[in-house]
Amino acid sequence: MSKSPPIVRRALIGAMAAGLAGGGLYTLTRNRPPHRINVRQAGLVGTLFLPADTTDLPAIVSLTGAGGGFFERPAEALAGAGFAVLALATHNAEGRPPTMRLLPVEYVIDAVAWLRRWVQPARGKVVLRGWSRGGELALLAASLSPEVNGVLAYAPRTYVGREQNRPNDFGDPTATAAFTWRGQPLDGEPLPEAMRFNRTNPSLEDMHGIAVERIAGPIMLITGSADTGLAGTTADFSADQAMRRLELFKSPWRRQHDHYPDAGHDIAGPPPYIGHAEGGGTIAGNAAAVAASWPSAIGFLRAAGQV
Repeated sequence: MSKSPPIVRRALIGAMAAGLAGGGLYTLTRNRPPHRINVRQAGLVGTLFLPADTTDLPAIVSLTGAGGGFFERPAEALAGAGFAVLALATHNAEGRPPTMRLLPVEYVIDAVAWLRRWVQPARGKVVLRGWSRGGELALLAASLSPEVNGVLAYAPRTYVGREQNRPNDFGDPTATAAFTWRGQPLDGEPLPEAMRFNRTNPSLEDMHGIAVERIAGPIMLITGSADTGLAGTTADFSADQAMRRLELFKSPWRRQHDHYPDAGHDIAGPPPYIGHAEGGGTIAGNAAAVAASWPSAIGFLRAAGQV
């Protein structure tokens, strides 16, 4: 244990009896709460949730949306289901930039590598989970690095948008990129003209799409049919275009798009639903979507650790 930095050492000591330090297999005990550890290390800002007992499951880095900060409720619930989860703050948190503007995607990849190194998940698998612009970032990061073993994205935009609180239609030349890679601003990768969904009036997904075909793992997208929370597109259309792109490039990985009627943008939390139907949909529709999508997402995450 002496080689571990202090914050990691405390986490591992807390779970050592369950075999986490040795990367052993977990036997899930649901009546014990997960371990919660604040992470301020290796340039990362987040909260790590470790299951009370070891499980044969992948680890997860969880990303929030444009508002940034910490989105701990889903991460804690996933830890209760046996996953080790890092709720990562990308912006709007102490030690991080104030807004989603020129954020290096490498920060997310570093978090994946850190979690793999210290948690030692089964088969070394780490999946990205994100909501809204965090879903966009999860897909983008996975498309740029084979370190990511799968993506679960709620209400994502599947093209690369602009900086927070600026138009995302690329009609404003003063709007800065939201993300960078290797120091260069990102604005997505256009499809060849022959592959575009609409050649005469190409969509944002056609012109600035995320290269999801390069993701080295399974992908699950969850959307609501009444989502009004994305600028320049709808969640259903954007997710459908990502599925279409995967088909066009003949991706060998499992892909799944689940969409729910009367559900809006606010569908990323675990049940029970406690939101206010922001971003479209109804409270009843959102509640039904959250209740139905949660076990489906758990099943997807479990399967992602086996491939």
